[in-house]
Amino acid sequence: MTIIELIAFVSLIGLMAYNIKLGLVVRKLKDKLNNGRKIKLTEDANKNIVDAIKVRKRWTLLSQCLFWVSIVMMMQGNLGLVIYFLDLYTVTVIYINLVNRKVFSELIKL
Repeated sequence: MTIIELIAFVSLIGLMAYNIKLGLVVRKLKDKLNNGRKIKLTEDANKNIVDAIKVRKRWTLLSQCLFWVSIVMMMQGNLGLVIYFLDLYTVTVIYINLVNRKVFSELIKL
């Protein structure tokens, strides 16, 4: 394992830890939203939420592509590229969780 692969691996561990923490925050917000009252959406809030859902769908598609590319790289035996694509995959999942957190936070405010 080269120095660059080691740095990428350590960054992957850090990104995964942050992603888990962010996922727990999103889950708590989702649970809070499910236990709450019924929400009446205004047109502005509805537009923001629909835009965020569209962005989330695009990033979800990108994250799935990156995951499968990393699987293909794993089959070819190139550890450096596997770690690189897993880093990219984790960054996209973090962004998806940030979008989810934004949507759930807006819904709770209503």
